[in-house]
Amino acid sequence: MATVHDAESAQSRRSRSQKSLRRAQRQQIIGLLMIGSALLLFVAPWIAGYPDTAKDAHRNELGVGVIVLLIAGARFIWYPGKWPDLVVLLAGAWLIASPWVLSLQKTAVFDGTQVIDVVVGIVLVVLAGVSLLMLKLSERHGDRQ
Repeated sequence: MATVHDAESAQSRRSRSQKSLRRAQRQQIIGLLMIGSALLLFVAPWIAGYPDTAKDAHRNELGVGVIVLLIAGARFIWYPGKWPDLVVLLAGAWLIASPWVLSLQKTAVFDGTQVIDVVVGIVLVVLAGVSLLMLKLSERHGDRQ
């Protein structure tokens, strides 16, 4: 009888260990993709060849990049809840809208800025959405810490 209990206990530990490993892998993959997006925002002026007049667009990208980089780095330290993902979602939405918002303010916006901002914004919105969906599914299946 003790061996049956020990086998069930070992299987339960193995199942919890596998769930924990899957959760960590998901968080790390999304975190790495977010870090890559933030780094792309940092080097965007050199990739797209921004003119000197597009400084506001570059500051915007740097600000969003720093926020995303900090949140993505935090994913490697602890298991985030929904709030960091919502911040990344809002940052991505802002990046999508920012070229037009900045141009309405009579700020010089380079066409390369629009392309990079919209593409990275879409990537961030998708990553945050996937992360929120995975969080919801893990809560539904009792996979959360």
